[in-house]
Amino acid sequence: MVLLNFAHSLTEEDVSGIAALAGRTPKNVVHIAPEFVGSLPLVPQVRKMVDAVGFSQKDWQNSSLLVCLPLDSAAAAIFVAEIAGRRGRTPTIVRFVQDAQKGRLVPFEIISLHQVRKETNQAQKGWVQSAGSHGGGSD
Repeated sequence: MVLLNFAHSLTEEDVSGIAALAGRTPKNVVHIAPEFVGSLPLVPQVRKMVDAVGFSQKDWQNSSLLVCLPLDSAAAAIFVAEIAGRRGRTPTIVRFVQDAQKGRLVPFEIISLHQVRKETNQAQKGWVQSAGSHGGGSD
């Protein structure tokens, strides 16, 4: 599994927490700092950051990925769209929450956006699945 981090810098504790949530340790962590220029269009900035990962088309389609998204909601949505376009499916993401005791964001859960989309499609067709976790590792 490759951990793509487009969020804040991750500590060793964060990576260990993500590994515990995912059920396996990332073999590679790629950090691309999310530095956005407010006066420029956002899509090209995000696309440049995704390009900076350095994956080939085959890598995008065949690698098991887990993605940490930036806090900027518009940028996060563009990252999901950009990665989905390259992979052919939506990514699995890490959700962070504020830990009052630690005074910082910490990994909280793994969410397979592909599974969320699949469950929503099935519910729309009347194939309602039981509610529950959307995690379980990366895609």
